Amino acid sequence: MATMKRRYPDGIALEPGQMIIPDNNENNNGGSSPTGATTTSESVDDLFITMCFYARLGFIQPPSCLQCAHCKSTKKTNERNTNTERTSCNNLVPWRRDANVPLHPDGLGDNLVFVTCETAKSLISGDVYPSIQWDNKNRRILHEM
Repeated sequence: MATMKRRYPDGIALEPGQMIIPDNNENNNGGSSPTGATTTSESVDDLFITMCFYARLGFIQPPSCLQCAHCKSTKKTNERNTNTERTSCNNLVPWRRDANVPLHPDGLGDNLVFVTCETAKSLISGDVYPSIQWDNKNRRILHEM
């Protein structure tokens, strides 16, 4: 059965407590049941791995979700993907509020916010939203919660 994917609006930053992380147990409707609006230690570990993947490539903040990065990297080698470029992605991408703080799994909790993949792409290219913007000089997210 298909699972329903939660959509988050572009141009906002979500605190870890504002997002719902589904567990691996499926409910009777066939979808994942939300266990609450908190991150699990396993999901924080996965987010840390995502952030470290991009950091090893030299990125200060993840420019997109890993799914979009994979699609973009295989686009040239796979003809089927050339006509099906993703135009809008609502996957959540972990960003650090202050990118000057070194990456460490124990230090992510208070320094972590989530933006949609489209928002991350826009912020990296210099776009500004009413509630969030990326300060490239000071390497910080400026936002109102």
